[in-house]
Amino acid sequence: MASMSSPVLANLGTKLDKGCLPSTSDNEDNELLQAVLEYLKKKNLRTTEAALRKEADIQGSDDAIHIDKMKDVLTNYKSRQQQEKAINQYQALCEFVEKSLEMYRGELGLVIYPLFVQIYIELILSNQLGLATEFYYQFKDRQEGREEDINELITIRTKEGVQINNTFSHYRTSKYVVRMCKDSFNCLLSHLQDNSHVLLLNLINMHLFVDVFDGIPKQPSQLGLSNSTIMGDGKRSVNEQKMFYGVVHSTPRLNALLDPDEFDDEHPDIILDLKKRKRKDRTILATVRKGKTDMYAPPAARIPYPPQTEAEITANIEMTQEYTGRYRISHGKQPTIAFYTFLNAVGRVNSAAMSEDCKLLTAACNTGSIKTWSLSRQKLYKMKEPSELQQLDMLDENILDVMMDTDRNSTQVISFYGHNGPVHDVAINYNKSLILSGGNDSYVRLWSLQTHSQLMAYRGHDHPIWRVEWSPLGHYFVSGGSDQTVLLWSMQHIAPVRIFCGHFGDITSLVVHPNGNYVASGSSDRTVRVWDFGTGNCVRHLTGHKGAVTSLQFSPHGHLLISGDEKGGILIWDMSNGENIGAFSNHTAAVTSLALTREGACVISGGMDNLVNTWDLTFVVDNADVANSEAIATEDVLINASKTKHSPILHLTTTRKNLVMGVGIYAP
Repeated sequence: MASMSSPVLANLGTKLDKGCLPSTSDNEDNELLQAVLEYLKKKNLRTTEAALRKEADIQGSDDAIHIDKMKDVLTNYKSRQQQEKAINQYQALCEFVEKSLEMYRGELGLVIYPLFVQIYIELILSNQLGLATEFYYQFKDRQEGREEDINELITIRTKEGVQINNTFSHYRTSKYVVRMCKDSFNCLLSHLQDNSHVLLLNLINMHLFVDVFDGIPKQPSQLGLSNSTIMGDGKRSVNEQKMFYGVVHSTPRLNALLDPDEFDDEHPDIILDLKKRKRKDRTILATVRKGKTDMYAPPAARIPYPPQTEAEITANIEMTQEYTGRYRISHGKQPTIAFYTFLNAVGRVNSAAMSEDCKLLTAACNTGSIKTWSLSRQKLYKMKEPSELQQLDMLDENILDVMMDTDRNSTQVISFYGHNGPVHDVAINYNKSLILSGGNDSYVRLWSLQTHSQLMAYRGHDHPIWRVEWSPLGHYFVSGGSDQTVLLWSMQHIAPVRIFCGHFGDITSLVVHPNGNYVASGSSDRTVRVWDFGTGNCVRHLTGHKGAVTSLQFSPHGHLLISGDEKGGILIWDMSNGENIGAFSNHTAAVTSLALTREGACVISGGMDNLVNTWDLTFVVDNADVANSEAIATEDVLINASKTKHSPILHLTTTRKNLVMGVGIYAP
C-alpha cells in the first residue's frame, strides 16, 4: 500500500488568489485612515496628508496615534487581507467539493472541517474577532456531524482562549489526520494548485497529515467513522504494527474455558482467526480445541509475571470445574439478570466493581471512602494479629485459612479510608486479596482485603484519576486520568513502569488484554488506543466514536475489542488489523459498562438510560463484511433488552455459569 502525506504540498508556487475582499467595518476603516495620516505626518508629507484628509472628509485632530499602534494597525490590515484571501479560497473549496463526483465527494469533504477550525483559530490569533465571527456563521452549517465541536469553537474569543482550550489547543501542536485514496487526493491537489490557493495549501501542509492509500474511495459508512474524532483518523502505520492478540494456554482464564465437556459441534467457542478471513468465504470463526495453541499468542515469558502460587492453581482448578455445563445465552435462551441497587446513593457512589467470581462487590464513594461487601454467605475475615501468626505452623497446607481470624473479625462489609477527596474508580484483583482505587487526590491506593488496611499509595499523576484496572494475571495494574496519560504500575515498584502518552483528552476507560501484554484506553478525544506493555508503543489507534469512550472490554480470547461511548454507540474492533467489523445501537445515553459471556458469544451492555442489552456477537463476527458496507439490523443482534425502573447501570459482569450480574444507583 502506497502512502503519501501532506508535506508534498510544500513545493508549490506562491501566487495568491485574487478574489474579491469583503468590506471592513467603519471603525476599522477610520482607525486605518488615522494610521496612514499619522504616517504621512511623521514623514512630513503635508500636501499628501491634506489631500487625503479632504478626500476622506476627516477634520484635523490633535490626538496623535502612537508609533507602535500605527505599526500594529498597518500590520493588522495586511494580516486581514491575507485572512480574507484564505476565506475566499475556503469558500471556493467548499463549492468545489459540492460539485465534485459523488464517489470522491465524501473523502474530499474530510478536509472541510479541519480547515474551518484552522482558519477560525488563525483569525482569533490575528486579533480578527469580528471577521472570525462572520466566518463562523457563514460556514458553520457546512460542518455536518460536528455541531457539538463547533459550538465549543465559537466560545474561543481570544489568543489565551486558544491556548487553554482542552480540545482545540491540540490543533496548533498536532496534525489532524485525513485518510483518502490516491484519486481523491490528486483531485484535491489539482484544484488547489490550478487555482493558486496557496494559503489553503500552507494550512494543509502545516496542520494536516494526509494519509493517501491505493484503492477505491471509502464508502459512506466508513466516512462516518473517519469524520467523528477530535484529531481525525488514526494513522495506518500504527495499526500495521505487530500485536500478539491471542491468549496463551497458561492464562488462567483460558484454561477455565478449555473444558472438554463444553466442546461439541453444536456449541463451539468463538475465536477470531485472521488467516481464515483471507479465504473466499471470509469465515472468521474457529473452534478452540484443548491442546491447540493460539498462533497469535505472545511468548509465555514476554512480560515477566511471577509464577502462580499453589492457592492460585487450586482456584483455577475450581474455576474450571465450575464452568462445566454453563448456560448458553442465545436468541432462544434469554439471559438471567441479578441486579444490585444502591439506595440513597445519588451523588455519593461514583463507580462499582465485582470480583471475577462475583462474590465481592466494592464501590468508590464521593466521601473519599471505599466500601466492600460480601455477596455470598462467606463473611469477610481479617488476618490475625502478628503475635498470633508467629505461633502458626507455616508448613500447614491450609495456612492461608488458618491465618484468618474467623471468630472475632468477621463482617459482611468493610470500609477503607485514606483518599483526600472523592474516589472515582475501584478494581478487585483476580484472587480477591487486593483492591485498587483512584481518586481526586491524584493517588492510586492499594488496599488489603486480608488486613483491612492500606498497603501503598502510588503517585504518578498530576491530576485526578478517573480509571484504574488490574491485569487479569495480577501483579500489574494501570491508571488513567485527566492528565491524558496511562500509567503502568508493578506491585514491586513505587514508580510507574511505563507512561503511555498520545491521547488528546482525559482517559475515561481502561481494560487490560486477557494475555496481560496490552492495555486499551478510551478517551474523551473519542479514540481508543492499545498500548504494548513490553515496548511502550501504541499498536492500535481506533477511531469512529461520536463521543467520549466510556467503556471497554476485550473478548475472552483477546481477538476482539468492544467499546462504548457517551452517545450510546457500541463498536466492535478486530485486533488483527484495527478495523471496525460491526456496531450495536439501542442505547439512548452513555454506555457505562460492557461485559461478555464467558465463552465470548454475547455482549452485555448497560447505560445511563437504565437499559441492560444482550447482543449476539457471533452474528456480527459471521457477517463482518456486511457490517463494513451497511448497518446490521438491530433485531438481528439484539437478544434481550431489560430496563430497570430508575437505576442507571454502573457495572456489569457475568458469573462462571453466565448469569448476568449488574449494579446501579436508584435515581428516582
